[in-house]
Amino acid sequence: MSVKLSIITINYNNKNGLIKTFESINNQTWSDFEYIVIDGGSTDGGKELIEKNSKVNYWVSEKDSGVYNAMNKGIRKASGDYIIFMNSGDFFYDNNVLEKVQQQLTSDIDILYGDSVYFNDTGYRRVEVPPRKLTFSFFYTGGINHQAAFIKRNLFHDYFFYNEEYKISADWEFFIVAICLYNASYKHLDETICYYDFSGISSKPENLSVYHSEREITLNKYFSAFLEDLKFSQEARIKRIQQVIYIKKFPAAWRILKWMISLVLLFLPKFKMKKD
Repeated sequence: MSVKLSIITINYNNKNGLIKTFESINNQTWSDFEYIVIDGGSTDGGKELIEKNSKVNYWVSEKDSGVYNAMNKGIRKASGDYIIFMNSGDFFYDNNVLEKVQQQLTSDIDILYGDSVYFNDTGYRRVEVPPRKLTFSFFYTGGINHQAAFIKRNLFHDYFFYNEEYKISADWEFFIVAICLYNASYKHLDETICYYDFSGISSKPENLSVYHSEREITLNKYFSAFLEDLKFSQEARIKRIQQVIYIKKFPAAWRILKWMISLVLLFLPKFKMKKD
């Protein structure tokens, strides 16, 4: 069964970043996709660059009210079964990414996600590998990168579009609600999907308060009944760790504790560290 993919790029006055994104998408060895570009009315030559790109199936260049407004415009124009966002400055990990994952887009999984390389122009580089099992406690402190996620388009129509009142956390809100509240199915892809340009609004220290405020609004709106239990559980774990660290200061007591743990483990199934 053939499944259609829509790639959406959001851009505003980032011509240099757009060049990188276009080059990456144009060079994909698997090219059976729809390509949509939503530009916020760029004046740096980005609009003219879009006009010349024959791979673009639909584009618009007009003022918008923010990145999530632009992303929602792209979703509404998309016709693919799955959507992935590759915004200006971001690009696929290599030219074979879509070739390697396209067979898995024929599944009934709602969200397929892979790994990301975070980078910026100052030399920052970090590989982000999200876990195979996505839990509420994971989303409470982290999230998955939408540039590395293939999302079924109908999820937006069935649940909700991105929250345009948010500046940073609307994609995180969508993932945590879809997966933890509506039980959307998901699967981790054993592939690095993208290079994510970590120099935008969400990476700036001065925006941390906005980031935390938006997440807090979402948590209280959708998961208020769980928050008190989660915070209590985290505090209990922290207290237990502090107690162990305190005991470690006393060599005799520490040896006794380790001996007791080893003794108990003898009567239990073999302990294995979790990899995810």
